[in-house]
Amino acid sequence: MRRFTVMLVAAALLAAACSNKKDEESVETSPEAPRETTGGSAGTAAPGATTDEGGTTPAPTTLAPLQPVPTLPASEAEPDYGGKIVIAGEAEVGAPWTPGAVQCDPFCYARALTFYDTLTTLNNELEVVGVLAESFEPNEDHTVFTVKLRKGVKFHDGTPFNADAVIYNFNEAVKSFLVGPALADIARDEDGTPVTEKIDDHTLKIFTGRSGDINDPVPWPKLPGGFGLQIGFMASPTWLEAVKARTADAKMAIGTGPFKVQSMAPGDKMNVVRNEDYWATSDNGDQLPYLDEIEFRVIPDPLVRESALESGDVDMIATDNGPSLQRLTENDSLRSVIQEQYMETSHVMLHLTKKPLKSRQVRCALLQAIDREQLTELMTGGFHILANGPFSPGQEGFLADPGLPAFDPDAAAAAIEEYEEQNGPVVVNYMTTANSITKIQGQFIVDAWDEIGVDAELTQVEQSELIVNAITGAEVFDAFGWRNHAGYWVDGQTHWWGSRTVSPDGELGLNFARMSDDVIDENLRIARSTTDADERREAAEAINRRFAEQCYLIPAWNPRWGVVYREGLENVGRMPLTDGESFAIPILSGRAPLTATFLSSD
Repeated sequence: MRRFTVMLVAAALLAAACSNKKDEESVETSPEAPRETTGGSAGTAAPGATTDEGGTTPAPTTLAPLQPVPTLPASEAEPDYGGKIVIAGEAEVGAPWTPGAVQCDPFCYARALTFYDTLTTLNNELEVVGVLAESFEPNEDHTVFTVKLRKGVKFHDGTPFNADAVIYNFNEAVKSFLVGPALADIARDEDGTPVTEKIDDHTLKIFTGRSGDINDPVPWPKLPGGFGLQIGFMASPTWLEAVKARTADAKMAIGTGPFKVQSMAPGDKMNVVRNEDYWATSDNGDQLPYLDEIEFRVIPDPLVRESALESGDVDMIATDNGPSLQRLTENDSLRSVIQEQYMETSHVMLHLTKKPLKSRQVRCALLQAIDREQLTELMTGGFHILANGPFSPGQEGFLADPGLPAFDPDAAAAAIEEYEEQNGPVVVNYMTTANSITKIQGQFIVDAWDEIGVDAELTQVEQSELIVNAITGAEVFDAFGWRNHAGYWVDGQTHWWGSRTVSPDGELGLNFARMSDDVIDENLRIARSTTDADERREAAEAINRRFAEQCYLIPAWNPRWGVVYREGLENVGRMPLTDGESFAIPILSGRAPLTATFLSSD
C-alpha cells in the first residue's frame, strides 16, 4: 500500500489528583494523588507502536513544539478533469449549514470546505496564508488588523465577494452562539455589532477589545489564523438573508468554494458539483477543481465504513478507528494519508458543576479506576498514542509528565468509600455515541467504575444529541466519551476552557465541562496576547499542570486519523496555496484538502 504518514502535532495540557468536602458548592482542589510517569521507550518508540510487552506506546518524552508538517509528494499522473468520487464519514451535523449555526465536527469540515472558502489558512510551515483574504496585517501591537480581500470572486449565486460581504459574515459570526465565543475579544458597539471600518470595496479593518470593550484593546497575534476555521467560512449574504426570511433552504449552503451544493439528504448523503467559475488555480496553472462531483455519505459505524471501502461501494473514508486503520493500511490495493501531529484527544469529559463531579476526590478516583493503557490497547490495537492530557505531543505546552494520577483502583475505591460516607452514593451516567465500537469502550469504563463502588451506567445516543447535551449542560450529562482539542497554539482552546464561556446548567455554553478556573483563565489571557513564543509555551505548560492537578478530564488516546482511498485517486491532501510557494496541511482530524484531487486515467 502507498501510505503517506503526515507529521502533525498537538499538546498535552492537563490532568489530576484528589480530596473531599461535604456537599461541595464549587469545584474542589486538594493534595496531589500519586503521579504517573512515562519512561523507557516513550522517547524512542514510534508513536502508536506497541511496546515489547504488547502495550500502547506512551507519548514521546521529547518533541519540539510546533514543527512544520511535511508535504505530500506530487502525483506522477497527468491531471484529468471530470469524474465523481464517493466519500464516507462518521456523522451528520445537527443544525443548518449556515456558518454561525452548523455544529462542525470533522466530517462537517470535510464537506464544508468544498463549498465554503475561508479568509485564511495555515500552510505546512504553520504560517498564515490568505485564501479569500490576500493579506491580514496587524498594527504594531496586534490590536487592529487590516484585511485586503481577493478581487473578482463571486458567491455561487452571483453575489459579489467584497468588504460588505465580509462585514456581514463577521457580524453574523460574532452574534452566533457557536462561533461568537471564539471572537469574545473583538471590539463591539453598544448594540453588540463588531467594530469594523470599511476602507474600500476590498479592504476593511477589524478591532480588538477585551470582552468587546473598544476602550480595552487586546493584543491578539494569532487572530488571523483563526479565520481559517469556522469563523472564517464565507457565505453569501443574499442567501443568509433569504434563510432568515425562510425563503431559502438552510441546508443548501452557498459559498465561494470549489464546489456547489447540489443536494442534501440529512443523515444520508450530500452531493456537491464543480464550481465552473472557481477563482483558484493549481501549481501548474490549471483551473481548479478537477472533479465534477463528490458524494459524501454518512456511515456512523467505522466497521461498516471500512467494509464499504473494501467492497468498492465508496472511494474514500475518513476514520480514527485504530484497528480499522491497521487493517486498511496493510491492504496493497488502497492508499492512505495518516495524521501524526496536532491530533485530538479522545477522553472522558466530566460535567464539573454537577454533584458528585464537583468533587476533585471523585474525579480523581474515576480517573485512577481506569487502566488507560489497557483501554487504549483494547480500542486501538496499539495504533494510537496513549494520551496524558487533552493534547498530543508537539503542541506548545506538552509535558511528558504533567502530573497525571497513576492507575490505582484500590486508592480509587478508598476515595469513593470516604466520599460516600459523608455525601451519599456516587452515581455516574457515561454517555457515548451509538455504534458497536463505542459500546465496547463505554462498557470498559463503566465496569471499571463499578469495581470501585460507583453506581455507573452506559447510555448510547446519536452524535448530534450527544453534542446538544454537552452544549446545554443537560441533566443527563455526567460523563461523556468525547474527542476534541486538536490544534496548534493554546489560544485556540480559549473558548473551550475559559470561564467566560461557562453557562449555567440547562443553558447554552461552549465550555461544555462548565470548568471555571482562575489559573487557567490567567494563562489563557497571557497566551492570547504575548508575542513571545517562550512566554506562550510557559503559559500553556501551566495550564497543562493545572488540568493534571485537578483531574478535569480523563485522557485516553491521541487518535491518528486516516484518510484511506482507492488507487486512481491522486493529490488527496496535496493542495497548493495562494502564495504560490507553500501547501495546505495534508490532514487534520480526518479532513484532507480535495480541491486539487483528481481521478487518473493512467
